[in-house]
Amino acid sequence: MKSDLVQDIEKKTQFIKIWRTELSLFKELAEKGIYIRVGSSGYRPISIVPENPCGRLFLRENRDAINREVIDYSSELPIAIKNAKDADEPKSYVPGKDQKELRMQATLIRHALKNNLSLHELCDGFADVFDELIFVTDEIPAGNIRADIIALGGMKGCYFPVFIELKAKRLLTTLTKQLTNAKDTMEVARDSFLNLLANATGKPKSDIAFDDAKLLMIWPKPKRKGRSVVAKARENGFIVAEYEYDESTPRIIRTT
Repeated sequence: MKSDLVQDIEKKTQFIKIWRTELSLFKELAEKGIYIRVGSSGYRPISIVPENPCGRLFLRENRDAINREVIDYSSELPIAIKNAKDADEPKSYVPGKDQKELRMQATLIRHALKNNLSLHELCDGFADVFDELIFVTDEIPAGNIRADIIALGGMKGCYFPVFIELKAKRLLTTLTKQLTNAKDTMEVARDSFLNLLANATGKPKSDIAFDDAKLLMIWPKPKRKGRSVVAKARENGFIVAEYEYDESTPRIIRTT
């Protein structure tokens, strides 16, 4: 009997295979600050503007309602697309607290959607790690957490998973646990996870090596120099990078 994890990944794989057929439309939606997230239960439009990063959307028609209805998941992509087109302005809802981590996440997703899922052109200092970095999905369940971003790295035609975690503070212990947990969880469902990566990117499953997976932690550039935390992370096999925020062109700069 398949585990709940494997079943969820297989469901998401089927949804994401269909999702991939609409990349040109998703580019248009990203220009408006909307992303259709893929989950194991279907598709949900969310906001990817800085004011409301990875946040909820409402239908335009119930703008003046006292209790506005949040757009939820739909098992049918055409319905999710219609909801995305009928959504109120993404910035019409503003979270009650600062969302620095989600702002990083939303900006990276928006860039990927506008550039055929590519992220590697944002990355400085990774020439020996990958020559391609392809966005796959976000918020994939991994045990008791959700991995921020799953990408597919490539080097000279060979591919591997890249687990990415974002933090507004340099929290090494937390990031270490989250990344290790995400990788270990996906390893349990290795075959199904590789199918997900292949369907999401169009790359042959046979060209993707799970054992070459990379763990990438990204945090903001510190106000003062300090490399002890970075050195410790690198010694333990993690790749560390600093994030420079810019709504139009963010940068991911590898820390050496």
